[in-house]
Amino acid sequence: MSEINFNIKSNQGDFNLEAKSEFSQGINFIWGRSGNGKTTLLNNLAGFIDPSQGEIKINDNLIFSSKKNINIPSSQRDISYVQQEDKLFPTMNVIENVEFGYKFLENSKKQITPSDCLDLFEIKNIKNFYPDQLSGGQKQKVSLARALARNGKILMLDEPLNSVDFISSKKIFNSIQDFSDKLNLCVLYITHSIDEIFRTKKKILHVSNGFANEKKNKNDILGLWENENLINFIEQEGFSENYFSSESVMVSKTKFTHNDLGFYYTGLIADIVKNKNSTLLEIKSDKDYFVSLDNVIFNKLQLNKKDKVFCFVYKNLVL
Repeated sequence: MSEINFNIKSNQGDFNLEAKSEFSQGINFIWGRSGNGKTTLLNNLAGFIDPSQGEIKINDNLIFSSKKNINIPSSQRDISYVQQEDKLFPTMNVIENVEFGYKFLENSKKQITPSDCLDLFEIKNIKNFYPDQLSGGQKQKVSLARALARNGKILMLDEPLNSVDFISSKKIFNSIQDFSDKLNLCVLYITHSIDEIFRTKKKILHVSNGFANEKKNKNDILGLWENENLINFIEQEGFSENYFSSESVMVSKTKFTHNDLGFYYTGLIADIVKNKNSTLLEIKSDKDYFVSLDNVIFNKLQLNKKDKVFCFVYKNLVL
C-alpha cells in the first residue's frame, strides 16, 4: 500500500502555504477555491517547489526534510503528476510520449505497460498522432496515460478531466478508481466537480487561504458551494445567484429511475423568469437552486410555479 504524509510550510512571494495531512491508497480529493493553494501544495510534494521548512514522506521514506537537509529530486520521488496544462513533447507521437518515463524504469517497477495505458484511456487508435493533431480532450488522455505508465507510488492529478467530455470523464474516473485499487496506488486528486467529489467515502482535504490541514466530509464541502459561481454566473434584475445551466442538469416532473454518477435534488418551483432565449427557474429545496433552461426545453416540460421537479446535475464547473 502506498501513502504520503507531510507537514510543510512554503513561501512563494506574497503567498504562504501551511500544509499538514496524510493520504493512503485510493482516490483522495483536494478541494478549495481558486488561488487558495491547491496546485502549490502538489508542486511542493512533487519537488517543483522547495518548502521553507518541514518534511514529506512516502511510505515512511523521507523525500524532503529541512532539518536533515534531504531534498530528493522530483525525477526520483516515485510521483507521477498530471498538471492542469500538462505539456506533451511536441516532437514525439502519442506512443512515444506515453513510453517516455516507462523506458527508464527498472523491470521490477513495471507493473502497468504503455500498451495497457493506451487501452485504458482508449487512445490506441491515435498512437501515431502528434500533439498538434490532437484535441484538448485527447491531449489530456495522453497526459494521464503517460503519468500512469510511469508507475509511480503516488499519482497526483490537478483537475485531470476538465477537457474531457462527460461520458469519457465518467469512464476515465472509474478506470482511475479501478487501477488505484489494483495497484494499491495513492491518488491525490484536485477537483471542482460535484459528480466526482460526491462519489467518495473518504474525507476531503480543504485548502483555504493557504492552509491545507483540515479534512471535511463531502456534506460539509457541499455547504461551501453556497458562495461559489457554478457553471455560469447570471445577473438579471432581482437575481444574482449560483445556478446550473441546461448543459449540466436534467429536469423532470417524474422521479429519475437511474442512479448515475452525479448530484440529485428535488424541490418546488418558486419563480419563473423568461427572456427571449432562456428561462430561469428558482427551485426551493434544502437551499435555493437556480436552473437556466433553453426555452425549447422549458416549453416541452410545461412547467409552472409550485410544480415539484426532480433535478439531476451530471456535470458542473466551479469557476
